[in-house]
Amino acid sequence: MPDTLTTSRPQASSQQESEAQTLRVLLAGPRGFCAGVDRAIRVVEEALRRYGAPVYVRHEIVHNRTVVENLEEQGAIFVEELDEVPADGHVVFSAHGVPRSVPAEAQRRNLLYLDATCPLVSKVHREAERHFAGGGADARHILMIGHAGHPEVVGTMGQLPNGAVTLINDAEEARTVEPADPSRLAFITQTTLSVDDTSEIVAILRERFPLIEGRRRKISATRRPIVRKQ
Repeated sequence: MPDTLTTSRPQASSQQESEAQTLRVLLAGPRGFCAGVDRAIRVVEEALRRYGAPVYVRHEIVHNRTVVENLEEQGAIFVEELDEVPADGHVVFSAHGVPRSVPAEAQRRNLLYLDATCPLVSKVHREAERHFAGGGADARHILMIGHAGHPEVVGTMGQLPNGAVTLINDAEEARTVEPADPSRLAFITQTTLSVDDTSEIVAILRERFPLIEGRRRKISATRRPIVRKQ
């Protein structure tokens, strides 16, 4: 007959049983996108409610096929450029933000547009403007940590004139970038990157350029107004 192992569970005290009965487990609701994207989705839904379909959205509001298809079913039409929006169209700019040239073109065409740029992205835009300082004597060349071609990077770099910002994609580029004036530098980052994504790059830039400036103070994320057709 094989050996058997008998185990017993210790009896819980009345106090332990009481504590177990009052234990509450809270389950966090999963989110596939940030609060800025959630806000942008609500902007599209409100535009559809207020103006009716179709409402055009420049760039996908979020990289989530289910969300995009749901908005399409409600009457949203996603486009890449404003020339795909008819003269009487209503257009929403996505949470990623857009270059300054985009709202300027919308105003030139008298389009009604709603800017749903994430407030955190708007803060980066204001920070870039502060560092650039209008291109005057206090201007710093900006190194932006981000991914080439990402809509947020395109929008942020498009806040300033060509040549004012240099994109740093990875640690290797941080090690090899050769700015014209190492004493007049600042850095900003793409908001969708994690601390782990940027910490090594920031450390390299600070080591190579001790005078580089990061975020210095709280920046107000001012929202662009809705522009209506004249």
